[in-house]
Amino acid sequence: MDFNATNQAWAERLGLKYPLLADTRREMSRAYGVLNDDAAAAKDVKRIAGYLRAIPTVMIVDKEGVIRYIRDSRPRNTIPINEILALVEKMK
Repeated sequence: MDFNATNQAWAERLGLKYPLLADTRREMSRAYGVLNDDAAAAKDVKRIAGYLRAIPTVMIVDKEGVIRYIRDSRPRNTIPINEILALVEKMK
């Protein structure tokens, strides 16, 4: 869940011409089932930092709202950029 400025910089760097979501209210994370809302995490000192944050996930949703790609991006920095860009290109 990146903030708008981060998403904008990333899109510019990659030359993307479509919007990227910054889900600062956690509405989409909850709706798509990637919000870490495990109440036990709120009571665990080691896990509280991740409570009510999105599970690191890359999702591609088409114009009709259908998820065409979803992938948990843990461990960090394992996002297959070329795979994602190829899929987006096919969706044009």
